Amino acid sequence: MQITDIFPADSQKKELGYDLKDDLICFMQNDPTFYRKTYFPVMHKFKEYIKSDLSVRPKAFESIVKKAYSQYKDTFKVEGLESDLSEELCREVCEELHRIERQNIKDGHYDDE
Repeated sequence: MQITDIFPADSQKKELGYDLKDDLICFMQNDPTFYRKTYFPVMHKFKEYIKSDLSVRPKAFESIVKKAYSQYKDTFKVEGLESDLSEELCREVCEELHRIERQNIKDGHYDDE
């Protein structure tokens, strides 16, 4: 009998102790370099699409979410952080960003004054 027979491999993963989805979104919105060079240009383009009544799927944010995760894990050396972002977590972050930023656009954020 092996230890994995008693405790499946999934239970041996270390828990982070925080919500990675929320922390990653916070990083994307608050890291000055990432925000200025990556996040804001994408959100500005997203605003143009929304104002033009064009459909944008949450998956459109996948590349910036993966880039953010790469920078996040390089910046914060957290024990238990996976080397790659799971597809499920990536999808959840994309959907949350889509929801948040769609509401921000509706509320007038990103509007030129």
